[in-house]
Amino acid sequence: MEQESDAVAEKVQSLEKEVADLEAQLEALRSGPSEREVLEKDKSMLEKDVQKFHTIIEELTNAIVMVEKTLKEKEKELDAKVQEQQRISEENEELKKRIDAQTVNARDAERMKRELQAVERDIVETELARNAWEEKSWDLDVTIGHKLKELESLSIECNQALRRIKLGVNYQYVLNTKGSTPAEVLGIDYKATLKPALDEFMDNIKKSSKAKLEELISLQQQSVENASKIESKRNRLAALQSRIDEGEAQLNLLKKEIEDYTSRCAVEAKRMLEDVQREEHNLDLVEKEAEEFFKIRTSMKS
Repeated sequence: MEQESDAVAEKVQSLEKEVADLEAQLEALRSGPSEREVLEKDKSMLEKDVQKFHTIIEELTNAIVMVEKTLKEKEKELDAKVQEQQRISEENEELKKRIDAQTVNARDAERMKRELQAVERDIVETELARNAWEEKSWDLDVTIGHKLKELESLSIECNQALRRIKLGVNYQYVLNTKGSTPAEVLGIDYKATLKPALDEFMDNIKKSSKAKLEELISLQQQSVENASKIESKRNRLAALQSRIDEGEAQLNLLKKEIEDYTSRCAVEAKRMLEDVQREEHNLDLVEKEAEEFFKIRTSMKS
């Protein structure tokens, strides 16, 4: 009975340990972030970075288009000013020749002086405008440089995120400063190439998450079944322990009865021994008396 109790106790301990391990796994799955959550977070960060990419590139593209458009307009204006200056210079040369060829009155001289001053002002204004646009062009170059550095930093983060989620294909952002479209600048077409791969990746994550959920449900069911088995084993163990306790109580009672009986027997044996010894003593006395009586009787006959 004790061997059966020990075997049941060991089985219960083994099942309790197994249930504890399953509960620990279950708690880890419940408390820790799932693979799907981690990958969805990486995907969300990647999409935000890509959106930043496209926003920055769109801003750069728009700024470049505006600057190129303005520069073309200013170049046209500058060409017009240069042509105007050349025309005025030619007219001045023609006027000088005419002046050299004929006498100029005071009114014509004043008019030509004003025209020369106007031409000089136009030239100065043209130079100032050109310098201003050169400064704006330099500022734009600086801005583009900062944006490119920002794009480089974002591309590094995106590439790290792409390596972490392991799409199966080595997608990488490689900046091309000479590109004229977002895809050419980034080195990859997000909508046509990367987004379908990310969508497929998310579908795989959903399938994997579903499998994990089914596994979790199975673990929960297994945990409940094991807990039920353990409870049944505990009940059996309790019943066995009760029977063992009852048997031990009966055994102790029997031992006590045996001890009491043994003690009574010992007392009775001692008493009987004393009685026997007393009877032997009495017999000895009777024999002595009989011998003396026989001696006396013999002596009287003689």
